[in-house]
Amino acid sequence: MLVTPSDRSDSAGPDPRRVHTGGGAYFEGGVRTDRGTIVAGNQTINYQLDIDKLIAALRQALPANDPEPERLLAALQEFQRLHEHLYEWKELHNFLNDVVMTVDQFADQVERMDAVGHIADPRAIPRQWRPVALKVDLLLDWAATVKHIAAPPFKQLPDGGMTGPAWAVDLQAARVRVGEMLERGGFDLPYLYDATAAFVDAAARHMYLVDKRLRDTAGDLYGLSREVLRNVNRG
Repeated sequence: MLVTPSDRSDSAGPDPRRVHTGGGAYFEGGVRTDRGTIVAGNQTINYQLDIDKLIAALRQALPANDPEPERLLAALQEFQRLHEHLYEWKELHNFLNDVVMTVDQFADQVERMDAVGHIADPRAIPRQWRPVALKVDLLLDWAATVKHIAAPPFKQLPDGGMTGPAWAVDLQAARVRVGEMLERGGFDLPYLYDATAAFVDAAARHMYLVDKRLRDTAGDLYGLSREVLRNVNRG
């Protein structure tokens, strides 16, 4: 039996008209951002800051060796780093989720063929695989541009090899294994079953690992925010 991962949910979910902040508050009517402002319902928050100007003013106002301006600068830089990582982990989750959801139908079809021991329509199998290959292509295109969570980014080498993050290399290798057999025709059903299972396993493994990194990064960002706000409240 091929087990395909899925994050489907039958729950109704939160009210889409309310945007929850994670701190027990929410805004009615949706949220949008526009070059330094957040418009949330009837509230407009301007968050534009000239960081260099702020740090320079603090250095001028405080004693020469006071560490507070450098601490503030370090905290803001860490906020930026965590946000950049969080955004890319979230994007990677979305790309992987598309792959996982698309391969589900193909894997079910392969499992049914394996159960009866023959392929009813050989022409249908490559057609059903194409959407999966397309989702992998989209993931790899993005993986070639990633800046923060993978070094080096994904690259296909002239000799057919690959470099880059494991989630890109593993999925492409598993995708090639299935695709090459489909291109040859005259399918070996046990081989197709095993190759599909390997692809599903790779997608599930990396989805789990990416979601863990996403949670860890969000936790680090929350911890930093909590510490900074705790010190602000002390003042």
